[in-house]
Formats: sequence, C-alpha cells, structure tokens
Amino acid sequence: MQFTAESLVVVAAACGPPPRCPGCRARARRVHSCYERSLAERPLSGRKLLVRLRVRRFFCDWASCPRRTFVEQVSGLSERYRRSSLGLKTWLRQVELGGRAGERLCRRMHLAAGRTRLLELLEPPTAPERSPRVLGVDEFAFRKGRTYGTILVDVEAGRVVDVLPDRTSETFAAWLRDHPGAEILGSRDSLWHRTVRATR
Repeated sequence: MQFTAESLVVVAAACGPPPRCPGCRARARRVHSCYERSLAERPLSGRKLLVRLRVRRFFCDWASCPRRTFVEQVSGLSERYRRSSLGLKTWLRQVELGGRAGERLCRRMHLAAGRTRLLELLEPPTAPERSPRVLGVDEFAFRKGRTYGTILVDVEAGRVVDVLPDRTSETFAAWLRDHPGAEILGSRDSLWHRTVRATR
C-alpha cells in the first residue's frame, strides 16, 4: 500500500486459477503476458482509492475460437475496458441522476466523475409495461457545448424511461407519438412548449 495525504494506492495481483475464455468457454492453459491495470475504487476515509492490479493475458488454444488471447477479470472487481471497479460503478449509478448535485457529491468524495461520466453509466432501460402518466423531461450534455440529449423519467415510479439521442422537439414529439398515455409533463425548459408547437 502507498499512502499520501489525499490518496491510497493498493497494489495487488490476480492469482486465481486459469480462467475460461469468454469466447468459447474453454479453460486457458498458457499465459501470454502480464500487465498492470489502474482501477479507481470507492473512497476510503476521505481519501481517493486506486487499485493497481496486475493481471494476466492468456492464450486460447481452442482452434475454432476467434479469440487468440484474452485478459483475466477479477470477480466483483474488474470488467473489460473499465478504469473503475465494479463497486465504484455501482455506487456512481446511485448518484447518476442527481446531475449537478451528483457531480458535487463526487467532487467532495474525491471522485473524478462529472455529469457526463455519470450519464454514461445509464444503461438502456427495459421497455416499461405502460407509458408513464407523469413524465419528467430534462436536457443534458453528452459533451458540453457540442452534443446534447434528453432524459425522460417516470416521476411516479422514480425510474428512467428513456434517453433520447438529441434535444430536438421533433425527436421528443416522435417519442410521445410512439408512447401515448402521458397526462402530466414536467420540464425545466422550453422543450415541452416547442414540442406542443411541433405536434400541432
């Protein structure tokens, strides 16, 4: 472990049994190479926590498998292409819909996660059984000053209904036509008023 006034670094190495190839599920037998990953973790005692994890890349010897090599994952800690732990990812999802409030909380917890990072964690929601009666509408930036989207929330159920790829009234109007049933809409801006004009 390495300590500073603001951070804690944990150095670890994966040492479990050879994993199965994610492509063909055959168990690996040969190590290709090793390398170090850096995973942001949930803060500990007011300090940033970083896990420097040494992992192994394995050969897949199954002739018909399209994968030649793959990297082991540590259950409950890591997943492919992520620079944060599964625990941190779960924690961030609990604050993601806070928008700027969630961003401020992350800053206080010494987490490098702005609004865009939090919104990226939104998974495509499953289709609801019925259209929400009370629909909340808000705009957000995928990339500030460049790319904007629209988030739709079922206010009564307290869950995300959909994330639209832009903030145009035409896209929102098309969504409303495909999902009739909303009786009350709440929005912080003029999107709803522009949509009313677009659907007349």
